[in-house]
Amino acid sequence: MKVLLDVTPLMRTGLTGIGVYARSLWHALGLLPDVKVAGRWRLARFGKRHLLRAHAQGPAGPRIPLLSDLNLRGFDIYHGTDFRIPRRGRYRRVVTIHDMVVFEHDLVDDRFAQQGIERMRRTLIGCRPDGVIAISEFTRERILHFFPQLERILHVVPLGVDAGRFARPLPEGFVMPAGIGAGPFLLSVGSVEKRKNLAASIQAFEIARERHGNLSFVIAGTNGHGAEAIDARIAASQHRDAIHRLGFVDDDLLLALYRNAHAVLYPSLYEGFGLPVLEAMAAGSPVITSNRGAMAEAAGSAALLVNPEAPEEIAAAILTLLDDDAELMRLRAAGRERTAAHAWQRCAERTVAAYRAVLG
Repeated sequence: MKVLLDVTPLMRTGLTGIGVYARSLWHALGLLPDVKVAGRWRLARFGKRHLLRAHAQGPAGPRIPLLSDLNLRGFDIYHGTDFRIPRRGRYRRVVTIHDMVVFEHDLVDDRFAQQGIERMRRTLIGCRPDGVIAISEFTRERILHFFPQLERILHVVPLGVDAGRFARPLPEGFVMPAGIGAGPFLLSVGSVEKRKNLAASIQAFEIARERHGNLSFVIAGTNGHGAEAIDARIAASQHRDAIHRLGFVDDDLLLALYRNAHAVLYPSLYEGFGLPVLEAMAAGSPVITSNRGAMAEAAGSAALLVNPEAPEEIAAAILTLLDDDAELMRLRAAGRERTAAHAWQRCAERTVAAYRAVLG
């Protein structure tokens, strides 16, 4: 089987969710004996092509409309990893849909939502894909809510995690940022935006700190919709000196934060999957996450599940992990066991199964 994989999400300095997915899937597909995979990137990102080198897992070149279609007759599948596929081609077209958050107008910027809805309709209706991959059962349900006609071509392929990446030793001489790690700290990983529910996390942290005065809270992630409100909430906190906003962090610092955090807070209001849940588990950190949607699906029984709209419940979970060493150790062991079922190789195998279903 010959596959063209859209690797455009890798054309950036630091990778987050979709970029991690594209890179990891590219690598894992390349390890399968019956699959030949080549990367393709959208011509609109020509000026960013040099950024691909740091993440490349094999040969990659631009997709030039019409000309590419004429020259790539030998390929079986074109896989759009980031909501997009060509309108036509001499191959079957599969697209991955990561979430349907653009339809949740109260969680995203209005302009972003409108553009996203138009793009989703263009991809899922106008481009007439041969197959659609949802990264969780929750995302599958949300796709069918808006596009029930896609049920016959819809496949669920959960994301994976590279356990080896989060088990590796840190570089010699690595030092944590000043002020982090002197006492126990909570960690939030992901873009700083409304749907990540950081306001509730901050309130829960404040409640827990009343009992544990040396507790701090580290927030790692780039700015998104609603970041200004989060910064204002931090500034208004009586514990603001114990809240650390780091922005985007590189792989070494991310690993160190996961590995040293007393717990990872991820009570998001909406996710297509929730990759930080598995990453934290792979690094041995206990997780507190939402009891709904994709987060509960990803975590299973290996995390403390809470109502994301109840800060007092989040705080109670934090206090459980601060006061109950046995529960802390149970979650660490359960988390590592959970990640064993979510290797990227398994994701690649299920993706190929979706390809085969498309090819008939």
